[in-house]
Amino acid sequence: IMLDKSLLVGDIIELEGRVGQITEINLRSTRALTRDDKVMIIPNHKFIREYIYNYTQNHESTRDSISVGVAYGSDTELVTSLLLKSLEKQDNVLSNPPAVVIFDDFGDSALQFRLIYYVEDSFNSPVTASRVRYKIDQLFREHGVTIPFPQRDVHFYPVDKGAATDDR
Repeated sequence: IMLDKSLLVGDIIELEGRVGQITEINLRSTRALTRDDKVMIIPNHKFIREYIYNYTQNHESTRDSISVGVAYGSDTELVTSLLLKSLEKQDNVLSNPPAVVIFDDFGDSALQFRLIYYVEDSFNSPVTASRVRYKIDQLFREHGVTIPFPQRDVHFYPVDKGAATDDR
């Protein structure tokens, strides 16, 4: 690790579902600070035997996304513009590369969209994503866009009492 520079102090990694920022690299172990402000001590053999995501090895910014479903019949162009608007004036969101909205699918209960954007500080991206979701909720409410909840139709059929048998 120290020789090939695959990890550097300051890198943001994900290992076994935990995200941490590398604070120290030693011969036998590496220390990382988690988003919960806990120190994670990682034996260096983990970096050889397991998959590690290094969010910042290529560059400091990383791509993030938020998925949201809207009611069938919603104005898809309005939804797209509101999703993009939700990123305006958000700390940590980069304007370049530009954000994009993908109309992902026709879901069971909703039209599925994904807002893709870049953040400059991936260590704090959950806070950024939360702020963007608050803004999406506010904008959708202001413009009458509904986020549906899953719905199921349940049908009850009468039972013919003459056809039922009693096995007692």
